[in-house]
Amino acid sequence: MEPRLDPENFARLLCSPALGSHLGRVGSKFISNMLVGIHRTRSVNLTKVAKGLNEDIRLHATHKRLSRNLDDIDLTYKISDALLKLGAKSVKADTRLIVHVHQLKKKYACKIEYLSNTRVDADSCFSVCEILASGPESDTYIPLLASVWSDQVPDYKSDAEEVIKALRKVLKATDNKGMVYLDDRSIPDEMLQLIILEPDLKFTVLLRNREMRVLHGREETSVAAVATKAETQYGKIVFKLTPESASVPSMSDLDLFMHVGASSVRLPDTSRRLSLIAMKINNRLVGQDSIPVITTETNLRSRKALMGLVDSYLSMHDIVQAHRKLRDSFEPSGFRVLTYHRLQLLMTLLQAVIHYETAVRDGIAIESHQFSHTPHETALHRTYYRPDSVGSGISCKEQGGAQTALMNA
Repeated sequence: MEPRLDPENFARLLCSPALGSHLGRVGSKFISNMLVGIHRTRSVNLTKVAKGLNEDIRLHATHKRLSRNLDDIDLTYKISDALLKLGAKSVKADTRLIVHVHQLKKKYACKIEYLSNTRVDADSCFSVCEILASGPESDTYIPLLASVWSDQVPDYKSDAEEVIKALRKVLKATDNKGMVYLDDRSIPDEMLQLIILEPDLKFTVLLRNREMRVLHGREETSVAAVATKAETQYGKIVFKLTPESASVPSMSDLDLFMHVGASSVRLPDTSRRLSLIAMKINNRLVGQDSIPVITTETNLRSRKALMGLVDSYLSMHDIVQAHRKLRDSFEPSGFRVLTYHRLQLLMTLLQAVIHYETAVRDGIAIESHQFSHTPHETALHRTYYRPDSVGSGISCKEQGGAQTALMNA
């Protein structure tokens, strides 16, 4: 692929027989128009997209054509499969497959097909599972799949099943290559616990439910108990960038001493051997915490292997944050379609534009890593002092907010 394709040529690539799309002239033109329009207007609103095409016909006619062609479920499958096939080419054994879930809210909508909780309130939404591919030490990513669902769709079983279906599709395309990193900040504990029971799934996940039961040796106990007792033989200083809060009115940089160790565990429902990584972090002002991470990786005997996996997991959230910022720049909740199939194709086309911008055009820029091996170089409150930042240390009154940030690591 040429590194500087324009949106029209990228659309031609997606619609080409080389990716199995086999689209006709009408379908190919529609895909090209939508990718160009979304990219140009930074919007998924069809009226704005139609305006952005600047066609020499009435705006209503352009809008009507786009809306009509959007109601094609076969086109959704073909473009989604083409994007996945294109992205899967870059996936290797150690590639992070980052799973992130978010809600597409329509606060005042009530006529959209299958809208979950059709009361006119903030809970009216569709759910979206996004799977991103990123190298273990990379600041870039490629979106592989965006799956949309609602609990009102006739064949709906559970949110966990929808995420598992998306994962199975991606892993089939990658020939089971890649390590799945589950975003604990967007996926509830009960869903995480169901996903990690999936056979043969290679995964790494931080467990917020520290009372989750595991088998340690012959004893059934909680992950918190295993993490607390674990021998943590490797240590280093890290700096965590924390957001402003009611207690801390500006961003803060926490110096944390992190020491890490791994213990062998199993889940009660399976005999599969896993590793529980205990990340024990300590700050002189806000205290200490022991954070459990479970992974299917069991070869963690060296400092490089163990710390490398921890660093890879911690930097996952930088990728998710960068993706969220890019995705939200298109205002995805601004969609105005009334059928479920149109929404599915619209979100797939948005994914195609994001793929173009991250993997083909300019890529993304991580503005600041949440966890860093060196102090963050901006004007911040700090839990430590540097010669060039005397007086910027965090005060005792601000320790509460910093403690909250530490606990939500």
